[in-house]
Amino acid sequence: MAALASEVARSTPELKAAFEQGLEDILSAKGGDRKEAIFQAAALIGGVVLARAVQDPRFSDEILRNVRQRLG
Repeated sequence: MAALASEVARSTPELKAAFEQGLEDILSAKGGDRKEAIFQAAALIGGVVLARAVQDPRFSDEILRNVRQRLG
């Protein structure tokens, strides 16, 4: 999802609908609090995007580590 999100945002309504359905499926599979599930998905996907965008591998690891710890 991290790799696709920016591409989907600029894509067709049909592709956006498919992406949205996939996200809905993931959120509903987690069960429980929908707001928390949305937060966790956004944090995980955003964390991966940021970690991939920085050049320093230590900084990348730090980003991922902090997201994991907060969601832990």
